[in-house]
Amino acid sequence: MGAYAQPPEEGLPSEDGQPWYERGGGTDAPDDGAGDTPSPEEEEPALAVPTPPAGETAPESSPSETSAPSAAAEGTSNRSGFFFGSYGRISAVSNLRGGLGRESDIVAFNPRIDEDLYFELELRREDELVGNLRSRIVATVAFTGEFFHLDSEFDENIAVRNLFAEVQNALVDDLSLWVGSRMWRGDDVYLLNFWPLDNLNTVGGGIDYRALDERLDLRLAVGLARPDDPFHRQVDGTVANSGFLPADVVVLDRPRTTVAAKATYFLFGRRVERGAKISLYAEGHFLPEGRRNIEFGITEALPRDGGYVLGGQLGGWDVGNRAFVNLFFKWGRGLGAYNPLGVPFRVGGVMDSQRAREALVALSANWETGPFGLQVGAYYRNFRDADPNVFDRNHMAEGAVNLRPHVWVGDHAGLSMDLSYQALQMSALDEVTGKVVRGGVTKIGFIPFYSPFGRGTYTRPHLRIIYAATIRDDGAQRLYPFEDPRSRQSVEHFLGVGAEWWFDSTSYGF
Repeated sequence: MGAYAQPPEEGLPSEDGQPWYERGGGTDAPDDGAGDTPSPEEEEPALAVPTPPAGETAPESSPSETSAPSAAAEGTSNRSGFFFGSYGRISAVSNLRGGLGRESDIVAFNPRIDEDLYFELELRREDELVGNLRSRIVATVAFTGEFFHLDSEFDENIAVRNLFAEVQNALVDDLSLWVGSRMWRGDDVYLLNFWPLDNLNTVGGGIDYRALDERLDLRLAVGLARPDDPFHRQVDGTVANSGFLPADVVVLDRPRTTVAAKATYFLFGRRVERGAKISLYAEGHFLPEGRRNIEFGITEALPRDGGYVLGGQLGGWDVGNRAFVNLFFKWGRGLGAYNPLGVPFRVGGVMDSQRAREALVALSANWETGPFGLQVGAYYRNFRDADPNVFDRNHMAEGAVNLRPHVWVGDHAGLSMDLSYQALQMSALDEVTGKVVRGGVTKIGFIPFYSPFGRGTYTRPHLRIIYAATIRDDGAQRLYPFEDPRSRQSVEHFLGVGAEWWFDSTSYGF
């Protein structure tokens, strides 16, 4: 899920003084997903005032009716109050075979044309206090999975994505402190729906600081994550000291601690028509030792483990052409090669992750001129897990490239064409061919859309008709179990209607 602010006409600053490239951010999802825009990460949220088409006047922002009564008396501005933001996407689609349309991808970060339901609702309280001090409390709840219309179960998958308190200009000007649960993110690859570099879902705290006339951003975050899995946590039942019901005993409890730091320097300044930035990024991952029960009377020692991530980003933008490009590099070793919410090992004799490694390169770009626009997303990833077995399905190389050209018909309607290719190769051997497992998928899609806020590849909301044809080669079909119909389908269709929106959300930097 990518999320971006609407770029004002001709790249002029918005009502709060921020140019459009300063208000971007990114996408989802629970494994979900940052902005393709070359903005600093998680800018101060702008009021939800969509940019109107050329010739119209933007509505004036007004104080929230729920603003604190003491705001005027203390000399605070009208930004004190409650604010609401959201990101979301929803669709109703068919596979043209009598069933529902669904994702048909083989790589980790896949083209988003056939993505499923996901939305977030955000409520926050912001206050401008005495002097320069500002505070905000943010709560973001996310929903995913099928609606009850499709499974008759009045039950949805819900997750708390943000629940934190932040104080800005704390102690000194341009210093921010926060504590809580947070999606800590940078820029994303919108078309592929992922954040290549900084993308933490953590419970902890952090510090942000701007220096050198706002040319330098420094960020630090420390947090915990603990999947409910026997590798991290084990709870056994035992006979209680009293009563008739068994008691639960926590045998293993070892959350992973992650420390992340990022420095971003704007080479020609932050608020320029044509600019560039460079970012350096690092993570440290730490997992304590522990011991878990295998069976009665037998325990297993789990050694201390760790890892790291090193990465960087080069970005540039041109406001006049509403263009930007971001190039990402990332290298991870040990635990750093795995998602902090993932489990490195579930079965087998491998107990630490020191052999694991991941290398990733990604590209995100956008360009607009007149009635035409083009979005680009691509990545290549090479991953090897900690298992020394050479013929292992978890030693793989994968990648995808996605192009989405747009043409506008008037100021509100348009047509997008979505072209993508994704491929996967593993070191495991294919039982049919005797060669390494590999497969490729080509997608061709068409998206007529309506945009009430006018032109722009990142204006939202969009109401859409979506059609995509997925073309699998023989290798891609063999990636599915024989019983799965997709193992015998070289072409799969996806046709329906959909909508996507985003506004006033701190999760995506605007």
